[in-house]
Order: sequence, then structure tokens, then C-alpha cells
Amino acid sequence: MSKIQSSALCFLLLLSVFRQSASAQVIDDTGQWNAVFLQDKFTPDSRLKWWFDGHYRLFDDAGGFGQSIVRPGVGFDLWENSAVWAGYGWIRTSPVQGADTDEHRIWQQWTWSRSGKSRTGSTVKIAARTRFEQRFVESTDDTGLRLRQFVRWQRDIGPCANRTFVVWDELFIALNDTDFGQRSGFDQNRIFVGLGFKKHRSSTWRVEIGYMNQFVNQAGPTDRSNHLLVVN
Repeated sequence: MSKIQSSALCFLLLLSVFRQSASAQVIDDTGQWNAVFLQDKFTPDSRLKWWFDGHYRLFDDAGGFGQSIVRPGVGFDLWENSAVWAGYGWIRTSPVQGADTDEHRIWQQWTWSRSGKSRTGSTVKIAARTRFEQRFVESTDDTGLRLRQFVRWQRDIGPCANRTFVVWDELFIALNDTDFGQRSGFDQNRIFVGLGFKKHRSSTWRVEIGYMNQFVNQAGPTDRSNHLLVVN
């Protein structure tokens, strides 16, 4: 199969997924998601790395608690721009309807990134992450399997390189049905557009602020489209 045929097939599959989703009624909501992401090597010369991300998410027009996540992990550099990871996540969710839930996740992922210069001299960076999750919800018996594919693009703004324009997308595919409500197939999609800021060019800290749309393919007659202010 040629590259053109492969691309066309992928496009048609995605179009079919979103066409099925579009047939349902969509409920819109607004909210604010806040997160911190940390990672570093255990020692300067080590190939072993650690990872942590924590999240506090508000829904219902940003007036009500929606979800919190604590997710540590460890990784190993395969080569300069690629690493494999594994870790654990604890997720407390307060759904729009129903009781709060506690979920435990075991996850594995592969990350890759590459930087280069544009024709104008700006630094451009692309990154990808493929994550496989095993989901366990308390008071239920099933294990949910889910695949997540993340792709990110960023470009410096201006000569100082302390401001960046950022776009990323993450697609979620559920691999099985569970008694806690996961349905196999397209689960959700998140797309983000925003700006990144550093205090100075060599800073290891960055703040990103922007808009994200989260489209959730729910079981039942209605889907959700959440319009979110994101601060990372």
C-alpha cells in the first residue's frame, strides 16, 4: 500500500469515527484545567529519569470540581530524543451525574522529540507520545485498556526564544468494553492552541496558557464538548 493510500485510509477511518459521533446530541460545557509537569534525570549522567504530573480540573462553567490526577513514573533514555516510561496514576473524578469515582491506572509510554530551525531562524520542535493504559475503577471488576496518541508542535515567537506558539492534539482509543462504562472505539479527542512563556531563554521552567477543546464520545444519546482554559 502506498503512502497516499495509507493516508487516505487513515483519513476515511477518522472521518467515519467523527461522523458516528456527530450523529449524537452534543452538550457543551466550559471549565478550567490546571496542571504541573516535571521530569529530570536521577543523576546528570544517568539514562534513568523520573516523571510526575498533577492535575486539578474544574467543570460546570469552571465552578465545580471535575477531576484530580496524581501520576508519577520512571523512564529510560533509549537514545538522545527517545525514551520509554512506566508508572502509576490515581484519578478522582466527580462526574456530571452519579457518584464520585476513584480510578487507578498503570501506564506505559514511548516519547520522542526533535528540534530544528525554520527558514526564518526560529526554533521549531515536534514531539510525540504513545501511551498504553490499564484502568481499574474501584467497586468494579473489569480492566479497561486504552491507547492514547499525542502529537505536539511548537515554534519560537520573536528573537528572544522565551515565547512559543504551541499546538497539540491527543486521540484516545478504548480497546475494550468495561462494566464501568468504557466502550471500545473512539473515546475522546483533545486539541490545544496556546502560548508558552519562559522567564529567559535558558530557563528549565515554562508556563503554557491556551484554549483546549475536549470532545468526549459518551455511551448513550449525548456526547460532550468541553471548552477549557488550560494553564500548565
